[in-house]
Amino acid sequence: MRPPVPVQRLLAIHQQRSQIYIGITRYADAVAEAERMVEMARTAGDRRAEGQAVVQLAFAHWATLSADHVPAVERLTAEAMALAREVEDDEVLVRGLEMQGGIDQWNGELTAADAKLQEAIQRAERRGTPRLAIWSHVFLAAHADWRGNFAKAEVSLQHAEDVARSVNDGFSELMALAFRCKTHIARGEHTEGLAIIRHGLERARDRDNKFFIGRLENTIGWVHQELGDFAGALEHDRASQDIGQQIKNGNVEISAQINLGFDLLHGGEPERALALLEETQRRAASGFGAHRWRWGVHTAACIAEALIALGRPDEALTQIEQSLAIARRTGSQKYIAKAYALRGDMHLAASRWAEAEADLTEGLRVAQHIGYPTLTWQCAHALSRALLARGERDRAARDGVERAYEMAQLAGETIRSVADRLTDPALVTSFRGWSRVQAVERDLERLGHR
Repeated sequence: MRPPVPVQRLLAIHQQRSQIYIGITRYADAVAEAERMVEMARTAGDRRAEGQAVVQLAFAHWATLSADHVPAVERLTAEAMALAREVEDDEVLVRGLEMQGGIDQWNGELTAADAKLQEAIQRAERRGTPRLAIWSHVFLAAHADWRGNFAKAEVSLQHAEDVARSVNDGFSELMALAFRCKTHIARGEHTEGLAIIRHGLERARDRDNKFFIGRLENTIGWVHQELGDFAGALEHDRASQDIGQQIKNGNVEISAQINLGFDLLHGGEPERALALLEETQRRAASGFGAHRWRWGVHTAACIAEALIALGRPDEALTQIEQSLAIARRTGSQKYIAKAYALRGDMHLAASRWAEAEADLTEGLRVAQHIGYPTLTWQCAHALSRALLARGERDRAARDGVERAYEMAQLAGETIRSVADRLTDPALVTSFRGWSRVQAVERDLERLGHR
């Protein structure tokens, strides 16, 4: 064109194209657009524009959530931060801090990530452009969710979602939605969580974003698992796995495979479940997907549960300790509670009543502290059984029988509180018909007649 279009305008077009490609999961095209930005900025000798281009390229690589792209994200983020400081570009500095926080998150260094993300938010607010720090709010909320602070996570995610919608940032809006539904599900608010998922799926399908379709299908599978409907979960988890394989996204595929292993285990196929989960653990450890520590804590817990079901406690204990170590290092409270619950179940199966009581008591304490009803009723019921068994065999522990009834009552009350919030009759039926739920009701009736 004559006169030529200003370089800044061309750079803005390429940046928006890169963002659009990220939004429709065409990552190679997103990277190519950002690379074109870098090339144009360097040809023009514009260091400020180069910083903006490099940080966009870092984000395009980050959006893949692929271990193969981690070196590029690290290299480009360091380069962008150096350019931001050289030309004193606060916008690039904010985005660079977010990318640094994302790298720390990948490595499980959540405290270090929090500091960078908070700084990014403060800088964005000081310059009057809070939209620049949308991802900082999303990341901080994710960390709060993983630490079991679901209420705090929900507030941050709602803020990020509102800001993203106001500036037409569809990708960030969907990421906030995908996390926000989980905060409700964890608190036993399954109806509210499913409503958010339906809204997210409608938007993801409208925007042809297969990444979020896959993630949300996986989350629906988790809802069904939480309510004992493993056949229903299987349908959604298979759909999620198919999408993950189609778009070659490890984040989606690994999450789906873990869920599928859990479905098979509770569907009465522990051998198949173990084989799938062990394969998934190997793939995650070898770098398939960027969040290795998240897959590590999750797969180890699921493998341990399968090994307990197969009567292989020594191997299960190794996996439990592995999951617990990662969970403690990252403050992942749900998995800390899960590890204690699993270890308690293992002791219970071996008739080690005192050890079972200690571990299940700690698992229950953590579950109640974070407000996670699923583990609350499961730990309370297992603890009830441990106390009852110990009391029946040891006269010195007879007072444990009364406490066993109290724990069974806690399990029953928690189950009722979850069921009362459900509005889908099919989910109520599956939850009430779950063998674990029915076992609580039988034990309550038996203990009430003692």
